[in-house]
Amino acid sequence: MDLGFDSYSYYPALRTRQAELKGLEMLRLDRKRHMLPLLTLGRWPKATDFGRSLEKAAESMEGLPFIVDLTDDGRHLPVEHKTLRDGSGHFKAWRDLTSQFEAAIPVVQMGGNARRRDVAQQARAIEAKVGKVAFRIRDFKQDTDVVVGALNSLDDILNAIVFVDCQYIRASFAAYHAATVSTIDTLRNEFPQLYIVILGTSFPMSALDFADSSKTHGTIDIAERALHSQIGGDAVAGYGDYGSIHSVVYDDATIMRWVPRIDYPRELEWIFERRNSDQPAQGYVECAKALLEVEPDIGSRDIWGEDMIRLAASGTPHAKAPASWISVRVNIHLSKQVDLSQYLAANSAAPSDTEDQD
Repeated sequence: MDLGFDSYSYYPALRTRQAELKGLEMLRLDRKRHMLPLLTLGRWPKATDFGRSLEKAAESMEGLPFIVDLTDDGRHLPVEHKTLRDGSGHFKAWRDLTSQFEAAIPVVQMGGNARRRDVAQQARAIEAKVGKVAFRIRDFKQDTDVVVGALNSLDDILNAIVFVDCQYIRASFAAYHAATVSTIDTLRNEFPQLYIVILGTSFPMSALDFADSSKTHGTIDIAERALHSQIGGDAVAGYGDYGSIHSVVYDDATIMRWVPRIDYPRELEWIFERRNSDQPAQGYVECAKALLEVEPDIGSRDIWGEDMIRLAASGTPHAKAPASWISVRVNIHLSKQVDLSQYLAANSAAPSDTEDQD
């Protein structure tokens, strides 16, 4: 695979859930060309293996390159999950699965009781087969040591990309900042030319905590942009986030009472409108109208998610349940962040200088 990791401006991490992939699927192709997403495979509805999930991931990228990882939640197809995390044959089962799509760049699997030698040999095998290889650091101490060992086994360090994944950063911003800097320093001291991406999310489990006294609207800052900027921006590492999704998703959780809510991503914050309504359709109409009063330019940027908000404001919402509106949020967020990332790269500006950019 002939690509340079530093030729992209944005590296979002998404799961292969229908709502998230819909947001990615509906992204304009020219925007997709400027991003290299990390797509984590989970169980696709009614599927009996992870192949269907991988197929959907590839379809959403329309033939463009993407990085593919495997969920660390063993409850997703437990038998196959265990097989894919098995180090036998240098993780042969994982490599065989991901080789079905030439555009897929596998993340080196490090879970379970895998030996460091098997991890390193897996990385070498992926590099030899695909030409590129990805790593994901979640445990800053344990994973970093394993990744350094595997990187030392590669033929060319420029064939590797490492995601330093902070996961949910809002609760302990200062701690994640310090840990990320330390991890990057460790990697850079060993491999000065290594391409590194900072990954994390500050999207909360509940937006209600950020609502005003009326509980109908609120604002949430995008802290992952602040983290990336404070660490040194693109001069130090690429920018990635979770596409406006919380780091933990409880797919098996009992459906609780919900109220209509529409989130609108800006470049450096999310704003939202929510309504306590027994009529979901009307609630979404009211939310959309309120957002248009604040952001009258919604629908002018050729963004599918914005078009869905404007459609709802006209009285005909495209959906009457939360999942479809997650797709809208993800789509707008990806569009805004890839546009912002390109702007920053072209102008060498800090995010705080671009609050008014569209």
